[in-house]
Amino acid sequence: MSTRWTRIAVRVAVALAWLAAACRGGQGGRELHARLAVLEREVGGLRGTVARLERGEALLPEGSVVVSISEELVTQFVTAQLPFVIGVGRLEVSLNQAEARFAGSPSVNLTGGIALEGHPSLAGEVKAFGTLANIRVDPVNDMLQADVTIDHVDLVKVAGVEAFLAGATVDDLARTVRQEIQGHLPRVQIPVKIEQRIDLPSVTEGPVRIQGATMALSVSVVGVHAGRGVLWVAVRVEPGEFAKKAEGGR
Repeated sequence: MSTRWTRIAVRVAVALAWLAAACRGGQGGRELHARLAVLEREVGGLRGTVARLERGEALLPEGSVVVSISEELVTQFVTAQLPFVIGVGRLEVSLNQAEARFAGSPSVNLTGGIALEGHPSLAGEVKAFGTLANIRVDPVNDMLQADVTIDHVDLVKVAGVEAFLAGATVDDLARTVRQEIQGHLPRVQIPVKIEQRIDLPSVTEGPVRIQGATMALSVSVVGVHAGRGVLWVAVRVEPGEFAKKAEGGR
């Protein structure tokens, strides 16, 4: 199995080298750079998978509960929180479509438009390439949560907007857009049902009476693996201390 993963990682690494050379050549540089950013993230995930398999380790920690999430489901939950609109100087950026891709890394790509304020005819297309980060379980509302981190923004068909960039280039504008939207995108929230505590009810009638108690459970994400269109999230549940209920409590 590790040999198969090694072959995949090698093929992707070759593709990365080809794309990097093409980017330096300047032909379609921005689009190729976007593809390079996505592949770099994916090959990084594949290399980590290969390393674990070659060491004889499991892909996810043993003894954990594994939650599987499809690309389609994450796409639906992200899209439900769009459009996301933010102002960048005199420009308005609107992200209105999402696509999740789980192939080596939990990628999330967003697309939308960019337009100059007061000049709706001067508009272009925005493509933002990112990943799910800081995946965790919210102990309050039984939600599996993740942040969308953007590592590359590509601006397409922005002819006419360049005249209003005050000496900046399209690449400069793309970096500014990425900085502005970073940290402001709505988090991904997927409902899951993981018990956060165990309740032992009181027994108040009969010859044997027992005071009720509650045991808190510590729930944490201990591993993530993305592959073949599925995100596998390993969750560890650890018991805490027992706390007795008040007299008469159920």
